[in-house]
Amino acid sequence: MERIRFRFILLFVFAFAPGFAFAGEGVVEFVPAGAEYVVGVNAESLRKLSLFRELTGERSEAGEVLTQFEQDYNLRFTDCRELLFVGGGSRLRGLLAGVSIPEAELARRLRGFGNRFSLEGEAGRRLYCIRTDNPAAGGSVAVGVTYLAPDVVLATERKYVAPFLGRSSVPAENRRLRAIAPDGDPLVWSYVDLKSILSKSKQRSSGGFGSTMFKGVNHIFAELNVIGDGEFWRLDATARCVDAKSAQQFAFAVPGFLHLGASLLFSDDPVLGREFLQKLKIMPDGNRVILELAVSRAFAERLVRYLGEQAKKRIIPPDPVPRDIGTQRSGEGRD
Repeated sequence: MERIRFRFILLFVFAFAPGFAFAGEGVVEFVPAGAEYVVGVNAESLRKLSLFRELTGERSEAGEVLTQFEQDYNLRFTDCRELLFVGGGSRLRGLLAGVSIPEAELARRLRGFGNRFSLEGEAGRRLYCIRTDNPAAGGSVAVGVTYLAPDVVLATERKYVAPFLGRSSVPAENRRLRAIAPDGDPLVWSYVDLKSILSKSKQRSSGGFGSTMFKGVNHIFAELNVIGDGEFWRLDATARCVDAKSAQQFAFAVPGFLHLGASLLFSDDPVLGREFLQKLKIMPDGNRVILELAVSRAFAERLVRYLGEQAKKRIIPPDPVPRDIGTQRSGEGRD
């Protein structure tokens, strides 16, 4: 499910954003303490875009991902107004969704799964669980759904429910990450606590490219906006650094990193890569580094089409398992 969630996110956003505020209402207030990343999707606005409808049409890869999303979380995308993908450390994982479906109706739907459905309890809440096969994990996995408010649900693997609810019980004013949300109503927004993530990475190893590249960066904010029916797309990004010196160093390093990445990513269409880099603006501003990207729908479609083609070329399917080996292993246990 982890792989599917990020495939879904990456279809629509890889962004950093500047505008943010402490939110006092809505789905974002349920973001738990200890969250190191949050990716928000305005599902209502997304469904209205003709480009989204085209991308998720029948027999399309994006359509298959959307179907898989619904199967993973036992939620219909059309029932969701807003989605927040939340995570932190190794035990905090979950999807917070603002929904239009009443609890009684969702419970009725889930009971239709027969013996795969179970009603459990966690932290005084009703937890609706569906068990599904998961060959990659060597068995099955249970996904739990519980209502945090009449129009807000939490959906995640059963093993992550208790940690999520436990950290959600911490008063918002005492959380290290308060409910951070963007100003306005962007199509997609994100928050990444790089300081926390990289500090844990250093404890496990001696560091690496990430620790070097993002040294001195505390948080990254992201916001993706569209005008009209996607005629114009704007991505704004802000990295908040320890001080102005760290911001200058990061601003100096970013162009080199982007040029290196673009030379690899756009190796089959270097012209597109050059156009992409020309549209990027990177500016240090005190203890912040601001990144801006504004493109037309035509350019966005070219970019999506190219990246889709590259994904198909670069993702190597797994080798098939010989029939005799598969038969032999079917009766073996797993650690």
